[in-house]
Amino acid sequence: MIYKALYPILGFENEKEYDLSHIEGPFYKLEGKNVSFTLIDPFELRNDYDFELDDEFTEKLKVNENNVMVLNILTPAKPFEKSTVNFAAPLIFNTEEKVLGQAVLDKYNYSLAREIGEFLGEGNES
Repeated sequence: MIYKALYPILGFENEKEYDLSHIEGPFYKLEGKNVSFTLIDPFELRNDYDFELDDEFTEKLKVNENNVMVLNILTPAKPFEKSTVNFAAPLIFNTEEKVLGQAVLDKYNYSLAREIGEFLGEGNES
């Protein structure tokens, strides 16, 4: 599905449209004209991930509880447990309007690069 970026992904301000596709499970791929990201559903990793978007952001994207999807940028590594997730700047998608924006959660104490292995259950060290 093609999404228009109303709030750009930091560092990629010239990318105006992205193609979002579901890979498998909690994983997604987001492709722009000149960039590609691996994304993950943060709620599949942690149950303590909670934040509020400011009114301006919410109104511009027209998001509500029925049309919003939150995904985070995953930077893959080997071994996989060393891959990092950016919890501080989630991507917010309005699944009805097909628009997205990157929110910066500067008033929350979320990391820009937290290892995914911290959230995998014991015995998942392969």
